[in-house]
Amino acid sequence: MNLARARSVLGTIVVAIALCAGGVLVYWNVFGQGGYGESCRFSLGCKSFLCAHHAVAGEAQPAAPGRCTKSCERDDECGAGARCVVLTADTRDDLPPFGKPDRACLATAASTPSTPNTP
Repeated sequence: MNLARARSVLGTIVVAIALCAGGVLVYWNVFGQGGYGESCRFSLGCKSFLCAHHAVAGEAQPAAPGRCTKSCERDDECGAGARCVVLTADTRDDLPPFGKPDRACLATAASTPSTPNTP
């Protein structure tokens, strides 16, 4: 096998691997991530990349099972069973290091299961 043929085969293999990797990422993005309000364990598991392990109980934000959340400005953006609140430092620690919102939708304590999901 000459050098030109080896380069051609190697290039074809690299392109095929890149295409397969791209296909896997698209599939995961469309079907593998949870939407707003779905349970999660890590932020990568949410389409918004925001997984909060806290809920809202009055003014407190106690630990709760992970839930995909989103940034918000008003309560009506969050839907039933959730409120738009300013995040505490502990709740912000649940989120990825960059792009953390100041306000996000958190489930009310009455609408979350009682056993927290520890990451």
